[in-house]
Amino acid sequence: MAFKQQFFLLKRQRSFWLTICLFIIVVISNSLSLFNSSNAFFYSRLANLTQSQQSNVVIIESEHLSREHNELVQQLLSYQPKAVLVFANEQLTVNKTLTDMAQNTVFYPHPKNDYCLPHINDWSGYNVELAAMADSSCLAIWPALFNDLDSSKSVLLNFALAPSALPKFSAERLMTMDIMASQLQNKIIILGQHNAGLGVKLNAPKLTQTSNYLLLTAYIADTLDKQSSISLLTLWQSTLLLLSISLLLLFAFQKLSISYSIVIAVLTSICWFGLGYFILVFQHLFLPVGQMTIFTFITLVWVILVRKLNEDRELTSLIGNIQQKMAGRYLPKSFTSQSSPWDAIIRLVTQQLALNKSIFLARKEGDHRLTEIRAVNCHLSDIKEMRRDYKRAPYSDALKEFGVVPILRPFFNELSDGELQYIVPLIYAGDVRGFWAMTVMPDAQFNKQAFERNVNAFAGQVGELLFHYRIIESQNNANDSALSQLLTLKLQEPLSQQVKTSIAEMEQKLTTLEHVFNNVRSATVLFNLFGQVVQINKSLEKLAAQHQFSIFDMTALDLLCLVTDLDTETAKGKLRFITLQKGDIYLQAKLDENTYILNVRAMDASHLQNASGEPFQVSGILFEFIDIAFFIEQMPNSKQLCDSLCKQQQFYAQNLMEPSTSG
Repeated sequence: MAFKQQFFLLKRQRSFWLTICLFIIVVISNSLSLFNSSNAFFYSRLANLTQSQQSNVVIIESEHLSREHNELVQQLLSYQPKAVLVFANEQLTVNKTLTDMAQNTVFYPHPKNDYCLPHINDWSGYNVELAAMADSSCLAIWPALFNDLDSSKSVLLNFALAPSALPKFSAERLMTMDIMASQLQNKIIILGQHNAGLGVKLNAPKLTQTSNYLLLTAYIADTLDKQSSISLLTLWQSTLLLLSISLLLLFAFQKLSISYSIVIAVLTSICWFGLGYFILVFQHLFLPVGQMTIFTFITLVWVILVRKLNEDRELTSLIGNIQQKMAGRYLPKSFTSQSSPWDAIIRLVTQQLALNKSIFLARKEGDHRLTEIRAVNCHLSDIKEMRRDYKRAPYSDALKEFGVVPILRPFFNELSDGELQYIVPLIYAGDVRGFWAMTVMPDAQFNKQAFERNVNAFAGQVGELLFHYRIIESQNNANDSALSQLLTLKLQEPLSQQVKTSIAEMEQKLTTLEHVFNNVRSATVLFNLFGQVVQINKSLEKLAAQHQFSIFDMTALDLLCLVTDLDTETAKGKLRFITLQKGDIYLQAKLDENTYILNVRAMDASHLQNASGEPFQVSGILFEFIDIAFFIEQMPNSKQLCDSLCKQQQFYAQNLMEPSTSG
């Protein structure tokens, strides 16, 4: 039992758990680097926006590096460079005397030498990451060259330097001294073999069209020399950032509509890009812009889905409540929502017209042929007339007259003596919807003119009903087609439409009840227990206008004191009895020279309480003014009615006295 209670409790908190699932997705996806490629993509775009034209790194390319590297190094040392890095795919034969002279200046990084190049990693296919150098099997060259370098963490290369701004010279120019001293003095010289590439194109910003490894090494040296390497957020930092963004966006998206939320999501993504650019330029820190953008839209989609799930659940509950409230309340279908219009038309005709026989014929769509539809007090086979073309008599005769005409030759089988035949077109706005054939047995009181006038009036209304029914039926058929429903996502009726239908039924019922209440002859006003008028009907409006008092400025106590001889304290006691005991009292009310029977009673609250509840389980106090003199005056024999009422009143009085007498 406790488990079921916990289950239903968790079920009610579905939105909370869905939000927790969103946060779990953020943590797991960031831990597994599922969206790292998006970060790399945005970093490559941001790197292309940054520009730098100054560098302390120079590239010297030699056609025969293995043969002339000693002479080139000796020549470079004469320019007093900061460092010389000689890169080759093979282990070079080094002049010991030369390297001893410039021990901390000339380096030959190679796996078989003392120093080697640290690994570089491809970062999600878009960028280059300089791996941490603490676990290298040989001495890393970069910490030896840059003493303040933190080699314990991986960093991204800074591609702000334009490739054209990187000085590059050939070995021939160096040997012929065709280079100014200022171009090499205190510079980091990278000496390597010309066209010594990686064999594949470098997938890095601004270097996508080259495979020259020396160029990539120069960017590494330039980045470390300027101390402008790009740091990344740690795992816990990025996770906390993404969780904070998702949490803030949850607040924003829940308060906005879907259209505004989409606009906010797009603007927020643009802001992430701008923020990432400025932090990259000024702080050399790359924010996970890709993940921030992705989770902005994931949060938006998540809010939309959760909101849709909650709305579906609320709408389903609302539909159930409405159907429960409407259960047992008869609500006939409207004319246009019925499967066939003819049953309702026949009920209308049979209950108001004294006809002997009736047969309705409908026009075939797009043709001038007719077909039998319904028969009243006879059978469809009772038609003797064989023609079904409304361009032929007797149908054409009725169309010419635009009204009912007598049928001169037999239309029905087995006509009685004196039975008259008539036919009238069912037409509206020039559209012939069908024909109505009928017979009538005239008697001494039969009025031909009145009969024809009534039939024409009914035929006009029936023709209009059929016209509108056909229009709505055509629209529904077009909307209900499988292709139309598929393209408009209405193969399954949406809950909103079901709610709209249920609310329409309630509104129809409420409108009917309000119309009935408004047309009740007794003047009636309903107060709530807080002294406010809830509803009045037309009779009460006329009563207030006739006796010149403002009902909306009065409370129940004010009205009771106004129309009766009760003082304030006695009137309060009456209202207290009505409220606490849910009583029902009758008083004599006098307004000017008119006397009324005033019935004051409490209205019980509904068993299904609303959220606010009702004091004392009473929904209001109803005042009903009964003008008995008016009702007696409307009767055809008022004196006889008064005598009967007097006898009935004496009978009631005797029945009320008997219990007290016997006791």
